[in-house]
Amino acid sequence: MNDPKSQTVARIALRVDDSALDRRSPGLVVVAGADIGKRHSLPAAGLVIGRDPQVAGLVLVDPAVSARHCVVEADGDTSGFRVSDLGSRNGTFVNGEKVEERSLAEGDKIFVGETVLRFSLQDAIEETFHDKIDVLMNVDALTGLLVKRAFDLELARAFEGAKRANAPLSLLMMDLDGLKSINDVRGHQMGSLCIAEVGKIILQELAGVGRACRYGGDEFIAFVEAQGVEGAVAVAERIRARVEGYEFIRDGVRVATTISIGAAELNGGLPTPDHLLQIADEALYRAKHAGRNRVSR
Repeated sequence: MNDPKSQTVARIALRVDDSALDRRSPGLVVVAGADIGKRHSLPAAGLVIGRDPQVAGLVLVDPAVSARHCVVEADGDTSGFRVSDLGSRNGTFVNGEKVEERSLAEGDKIFVGETVLRFSLQDAIEETFHDKIDVLMNVDALTGLLVKRAFDLELARAFEGAKRANAPLSLLMMDLDGLKSINDVRGHQMGSLCIAEVGKIILQELAGVGRACRYGGDEFIAFVEAQGVEGAVAVAERIRARVEGYEFIRDGVRVATTISIGAAELNGGLPTPDHLLQIADEALYRAKHAGRNRVSR
């Protein structure tokens, strides 16, 4: 078996047993819309699609989508799957046809607002493929944080959910202090190391309480759910202290840097996530101009 293609197939086959290939799991793949490329597995209890995070398992940030728009679930009568509209404002469509309820076949396209979802039954190899595509599209390779596009969607969902539930939500804007000097003196590879290691610190401190992304260059942004600004400041202080005490080492060379952070809290008068971001950005400006290496609000 010297053929490279045959060798590749053999290596894949060794990692995936026959029973896994025989099992085909139902799911929805976003083929048009903000979350393009994302695959959502179908739970045994079904998947409600809508705009309200409190009632929908697949949340779409789209004003044309109802809070509880439609549901995809197992069809006990046919042993297959079906989509049912839940009294949505703008309707649910399958392959361009408006439906109240419709059995689904492999490849059927469900139109919900501006989003198009393809119903699929995938084996283990296809699921692994979509998992890897999801990482490539949505995770920053340097830091392990979300890319900005994916973060913006997550923030929009969290913002919508917090406003609907009157729940706390806070935002952190972060900027490394003096990275330009490190780039100039020690080189951009050392600067990239600093960005990568700080990204890991932020990821660890946000685990279970929020999401973060590399906003651009040496800037980061994060939201903290279910906590007011005091809780967010506590998270920010942990990040700041860890960065201040961290030794960044590459090829035996050590450098140090610090981080400035601005914190802001959602209130009922803020209409969009951009308004919350602006307040956090102003707080970051105050932290920078008050001497850096501090958290301001």
